[in-house]
Amino acid sequence: MAIPEELRRYWLTILLAAAGFLFQLLVLPKSFPPSHYDALGIQRFAPVEKVVEAYELLSKEWLAETNDRSTVDIIKIRYAYELLTNPVWKRDYDLFGLDHHTDIFERVKEQYQKEHFLKIDLPLLKDSLSHSTGHAFNVLTRDSLMSAIAEDYPLLIQVYSKGSPRCAQFFEYWKQIDTRLDGVANTAMVELGDVPLAGYFAEKRFSQQPFFRNGIPALVAYPANCRNPSCYMRYPGELTVDSVVNWVASSIVGLPRILYYSKETLGPQFIGKSSHHKVKAIFFSSTGERAAPFLRQAAQEYSSYASFAFVLWKEEESQIWWNSLGVESAPALVFLKGPGAKPVVYHGTFSKSEFTEIMEEHKHQELQQLRSDTSLDLGCDARGHSRAGKEMMIWYCVIAAGRPGVELSKKRQILRKAQDQLLSAAGGSTAGNLENLVEVTSAATALKDDRLTFVWLDGELQKKICAFYLATDYNGACGPRGFEDDNDKPEVFIVRFQRNATYEALKADKKNNLIETLQGQDTPDASQLVARYNGPDEILEINKWVSQIIKDGDTREIPYFTSKVPDHVPEETNKEWLSGTKGIRSAGKSLKERVQNSGFSFRDYLTDPRIGPALLMLACISWGTIWFKNIQSAQKTPKDEAPKDKTDKRRRPKLSTTLFGQPESSADPEPRDARQWEIEDSDSD
Repeated sequence: MAIPEELRRYWLTILLAAAGFLFQLLVLPKSFPPSHYDALGIQRFAPVEKVVEAYELLSKEWLAETNDRSTVDIIKIRYAYELLTNPVWKRDYDLFGLDHHTDIFERVKEQYQKEHFLKIDLPLLKDSLSHSTGHAFNVLTRDSLMSAIAEDYPLLIQVYSKGSPRCAQFFEYWKQIDTRLDGVANTAMVELGDVPLAGYFAEKRFSQQPFFRNGIPALVAYPANCRNPSCYMRYPGELTVDSVVNWVASSIVGLPRILYYSKETLGPQFIGKSSHHKVKAIFFSSTGERAAPFLRQAAQEYSSYASFAFVLWKEEESQIWWNSLGVESAPALVFLKGPGAKPVVYHGTFSKSEFTEIMEEHKHQELQQLRSDTSLDLGCDARGHSRAGKEMMIWYCVIAAGRPGVELSKKRQILRKAQDQLLSAAGGSTAGNLENLVEVTSAATALKDDRLTFVWLDGELQKKICAFYLATDYNGACGPRGFEDDNDKPEVFIVRFQRNATYEALKADKKNNLIETLQGQDTPDASQLVARYNGPDEILEINKWVSQIIKDGDTREIPYFTSKVPDHVPEETNKEWLSGTKGIRSAGKSLKERVQNSGFSFRDYLTDPRIGPALLMLACISWGTIWFKNIQSAQKTPKDEAPKDKTDKRRRPKLSTTLFGQPESSADPEPRDARQWEIEDSDSD
């Protein structure tokens, strides 16, 4: 069936007109249901006196014998009366369109719709009168808001109402949220009675009527770098403690997440892939909740020292965790402090202060790594000082260097056990052969006096300083591992540092000389001598060798000389997992945040009464445009051609030039009556 030409011509007009009529007749009325004032038959925003007067008149009508109202209508009237006679409920309904008791209204309608109205148990809202949020704390005003966001600290705000049962129920959750965010973000509350401030946090309809899309309580937050009152962010999720705390920690504060691992993935994906120089901190949880904010904050602060993971505790896997890590039950915390080191286990829960103390105690591996941010503290840097202090002139550093792998791990275990043996000897332990203890006395004493340090060095990353100390090229213990290169040979060596008092005095005399100061910035302050260990991988033999080196180094006079040592390469060159902590912007600056904070929703257009008339106006414009074009095309006729002149004008022939530039010989056209005259010869016989 062919579509008529007129219909094809006016299809856009018909579509716009139909959409406009449907919007006005069907969509818009549903977006503006009758108000509670309409149920009472009074003007909107009428005072309480008018509400009471209207209710009394209506109640007399349905008590009369001629009453024809249904039970549902009476319930609507009674509900409107109870709502609008409560000052707090009426305020929230008039200003923000909030109806806190719709669930009670629906339940009563379903319960009594087939009953006589006299059987209704009044008042309808008696259950809501028991709820109260009178115990609110840290309530903000317009003036205190500016001082609150001026602090360099995130701020979470709850917008609530004293008359809302939902707010009263959420108050217990709010106290838990405040406790869990302690030390991470501040919390505050705003009551709807503070209309200017509450309206500032509300969304706006096209009519500029403030409203809360998801009702109240509503949560908004200010990031720490926010100083403008308009740069807050709205919480879009469900009102649970875990969800709210996670949103604040992730989106507002920007703390890194701590992931969960199973017994199958903990080894290969966490322990195997974490940096070699970091302690492994593993939390066992019996609930599966996300990490508390203070734990995530610790993961950020100690990111250079430790890696963090969570494991969900299951009873059927308890034997596995007991055999591998020594964990008996959850909650528990386990520290893995290097290859072969015994796990350190803590059972129970911890406060923030307790956890900070534990992290400070266990943030280093038992055999610490020599790297850019620890070399000075360990006393293994010629530009620093001994751990014993600035007055110490001679100190030592034993280093196990090699490429990360199995061989280096074995070397680290041996060196760690050697360190533990010296600690036992320094503590007066009598275990073992007395003769052996005497042979390591020098090393044990130096370790006790903080003149001796045991460390390990990543020879692949710190290839320059490794090659400098071992006086070798990039192979064996130093440099990157080549393709199918199995030549991993970790080495143990000791560095003797000596500070020269005379040299330091000369430096002090030259401190006012700018050129000398600039030239001496990279010059080490201590002389360094290196000795490589070539003996067997036995703990006692290593300690004897270290003790002999210390004995000789303390008694022999060795010439003082310095040389420039290559700088360490920073291990933490890229912290992509912490990028969220640096990329948090104030709300409202990015397009996504602007859309979220504006509360844009397609449903909002369904409440705009201008949409229907606009569609009808566009339909009229479209019809008028098409009609005008049709009239123009119908009135248009072909233009009359101008009459041609029968007398053709003579065209002047085109002159062509000859080779010499003269016009070709051509005779002018002769007139019809022209005659030829003969010229007679003037000469005659």
